[in-house]
Amino acid sequence: MSSYVFKPKFWPTVTTIPILIALLLLGNWQLQRLEWKLGLIEQIEERAFMDPVPLPIGINNLDELEYQSVSLMGTFNNDQEMTVYSVGPNGEPGYDLYTPFTDQLGQIIIINRGWVPEQIKNQVARPDTLVEGIVSVTGLLRKPGTKLWYGPENEPENNNWFYRDLAGMAKAQNIKDVYPMFLYAAKMDGDNSYPVAGRTEFNIVNNHLDYALTWFGLAIVLVVIYLIAHIKKKEV
Repeated sequence: MSSYVFKPKFWPTVTTIPILIALLLLGNWQLQRLEWKLGLIEQIEERAFMDPVPLPIGINNLDELEYQSVSLMGTFNNDQEMTVYSVGPNGEPGYDLYTPFTDQLGQIIIINRGWVPEQIKNQVARPDTLVEGIVSVTGLLRKPGTKLWYGPENEPENNNWFYRDLAGMAKAQNIKDVYPMFLYAAKMDGDNSYPVAGRTEFNIVNNHLDYALTWFGLAIVLVVIYLIAHIKKKEV
């Protein structure tokens, strides 16, 4: 007849306990981050689908206005249009049109009007896309972008942009006191012409539950290995 006894060893135990505590703390931290991220996603979706508000003035925190639905009136400065490389709705290469816009208070904001295919990048090939006069624009506020480590550099001198460098765009067009966020124009109902607007995607990464399960899973594996190493079979 045999039985099993648990005989913990000093150094393995001393090593295992702090590692186990660290894994549990990391898992709990990721659960807290999960709760925060879910709340953030809810806030963003609420901002994006609420009735448009006037362009906010006196911004202190760009994150609090990300995806805010905004409506304003003014004129496009078509001679200052900038083209940012972008993949279209069907995976076709093309460009998003970023055009400075002066509202009725004199504030300048750069608006992403939407996407056009590569063959009509230049304005001479699409004169019908140039909006003149006072217009109303509705869209979502977006923060400036950053360059990916593997991405190409912007070429302002050739009007070739590869990431949303707001400061660089303003400098290239000699714009002073530009609004610190972009406005991504919304698509008008029934409008299937170029540029293709309303392509904003809510790609808000939320992997915190996966991370939490990973840390807790490692903690369980550690405990199992520890028990296997210290439970011995005893013959009676």
